[in-house]
Amino acid sequence: MPPGRAAARPGGWLLLAVVLFALNLRTVIASLPPLLATIRHDLGLSGGAAGLLTTLPVILFALLAPAAPRLARRFAVERTLVVCIFMTAVGAGLRGIDTTFALFAGSCLAGAAVALGQTTFPVFIRVAHPHAMGRLTGAYSMSLPLGASIAGVLAVPLQHAFGESWARSLAFWALPALLAAVVWLPAAVRGETKVTGRAAEPIRGEPLAWAIATYFGIQSMAFYAALAWLPEMLQAGGWSETSAGTLQAFNSLVSAVPAFVVPVLAARTGRQLPIMLALVASGAVAVIGILVAPAAAPLWMVFIGISQGGALGLGLVLPVVKAAHASDVASLMAMTLTVGYVIAATGPWLLGVLHDVSGGWNVPLLALLAITLLQAIPGVRASR
Repeated sequence: MPPGRAAARPGGWLLLAVVLFALNLRTVIASLPPLLATIRHDLGLSGGAAGLLTTLPVILFALLAPAAPRLARRFAVERTLVVCIFMTAVGAGLRGIDTTFALFAGSCLAGAAVALGQTTFPVFIRVAHPHAMGRLTGAYSMSLPLGASIAGVLAVPLQHAFGESWARSLAFWALPALLAAVVWLPAAVRGETKVTGRAAEPIRGEPLAWAIATYFGIQSMAFYAALAWLPEMLQAGGWSETSAGTLQAFNSLVSAVPAFVVPVLAARTGRQLPIMLALVASGAVAVIGILVAPAAAPLWMVFIGISQGGALGLGLVLPVVKAAHASDVASLMAMTLTVGYVIAATGPWLLGVLHDVSGGWNVPLLALLAITLLQAIPGVRASR
């Protein structure tokens, strides 16, 4: 069935639309790092400029998330989603112009569109499909790491296929975004999903809201820290550069399964606390394993994939199932993403500083272990 039509059991067409939408929320970000060295050489970017380029989307995630609740009350949610995914395509296409200005402008535009889209989408789930929150959130959270994995793996091959053009490789990701916009267009024309009734009450003073936001932030902090440094950690443990990259991709693929399953279980059973504790334990086992037995890294990638994918799914479904009213979902999600991405942005920086100070990866791994365990503190309150 097409997106936007309320139903207790979402059909295959709706699931496809959800997957296509979510896949495009990470391609613009994940397609850049594998090409960054070449881009820096061609455009003469400094390390600081390159760091800003990779951080801009995450900063925009935090800054623009609060605008989503107002959009959800003013416009049909499906129309907002189509505009966001279309602007993501435009931003990706701009990066194909092969200039510094276009690269930054395209990254900012796409980052802003993703920020609004990922904050608004949970409203669509809660209002249009309240009886399928777990399944749809699972499909959504599963597709986020899949999109990142696909874009990261294909970035360099696409560059080679396009005559060593990094700009065309980056611009390629406008095509799947346009496809997603086309799929969602009929729903946007109908514009059936709107937030009506009571206005959302302020939630910034509620302990539960802060617990959910902090949990999402700490699990994202662990994810982005591992995303940035895990390959180098594995190389320090004796794995080659190619093998370390393959293990990172394997980790992303593994994480897609719990990213789908955990929201379904969390919504159906209503028991999020045991799930959260199991995910923290899995992540802790993985980090300790990398620290003491790096030769068994494929096994630890399974554990860390379960932890990271499941924690993402849980972090995304909590605002949907814990909000008292449908009109509160956008506000709670906006707060979750704003606080969460501010916390998350410190992860890669912290581990990098600890590596510089200690001269090795043992201390950063211990810090990653501490971050992983720290999830349980807000997680208990958020999932109880």
